[in-house]
Amino acid sequence: MGTADFACETLKALDKSSHQIVSVVTVPPKPSGRNLKMRLSPVNKLAVELGYPVLQPEILREPEFQSLIRDCFADIFVVVAFRILPRSLFSIPPLGTINLHASLLPRYRGAAPVQRALLNNETRTGVTVFQIDKTVDTGNILLQKTLELTPVITAGEVFGALASMGAQAVLQVLDLLESETANPLPQDDSLACPAPKITAADLRINWHSSALSIHNQIRAFSPGPGAYTFYQGKRVKLFDSRVADEMIESQDIGSIKEDNNAIYIETGKGILEINSIQLEGKKRLPVGEFLKGHKFRQDAKFE
Repeated sequence: MGTADFACETLKALDKSSHQIVSVVTVPPKPSGRNLKMRLSPVNKLAVELGYPVLQPEILREPEFQSLIRDCFADIFVVVAFRILPRSLFSIPPLGTINLHASLLPRYRGAAPVQRALLNNETRTGVTVFQIDKTVDTGNILLQKTLELTPVITAGEVFGALASMGAQAVLQVLDLLESETANPLPQDDSLACPAPKITAADLRINWHSSALSIHNQIRAFSPGPGAYTFYQGKRVKLFDSRVADEMIESQDIGSIKEDNNAIYIETGKGILEINSIQLEGKKRLPVGEFLKGHKFRQDAKFE
């Protein structure tokens, strides 16, 4: 059961494993783009390519869907980047339902664990395979794998690494369950912290924050949806940032300086370097390319 690109690595790994996939469950096609063309989820596309039957329930509690899923006679359900399952669904298979989560639970329970970890300048994250229970992301842990985070790694890069790591973790857990050697461990709720879904407010840059905080915000939302600011009333997305100076006290918060192939912005604390930029309605460009066709005024500021 999955939807997003993050789940595709697990589906590929299961397809090549000794375990038999009896069905793939994903979301129904949704209208997308200017023409509102109906598009399949990444998991749906991959399942069709691999030749698996696909179920696309609108409502997970639907008796018709639950009857279909029971008739699959699956030993276990594997959930990756899908939806919150009702007990009437996750309790169907005899071995229960396992979920792959992109954090080291109980840290970062919720919809945006990777983004929240980067926003908080964490130095490590990872994946957790756990047994789904009645409360979201609280079930017993079956396996964890750790990923060290560099100061410049982006959310896109983290998701890529965790997708591969998570796929192998799922296979390991299935093998443990099959051999009856799994050792489920309860989560320590005292160590829990939330990872709520991203809102529009999370994406807007506040230049009164520190250069480090803004850098973490930019990489947390790269390559998408993109942290943004405003310049002359138009939205501007910023990417590929570096903290050029972490300690200097700003004299002119939000002011922009050009230097060779980079731009530098004064923040509430420190100077931030930006090497990639996207104006509203335009393509993302390296700053060097952008500056060939656009020059900031001497008193230019991001809002």
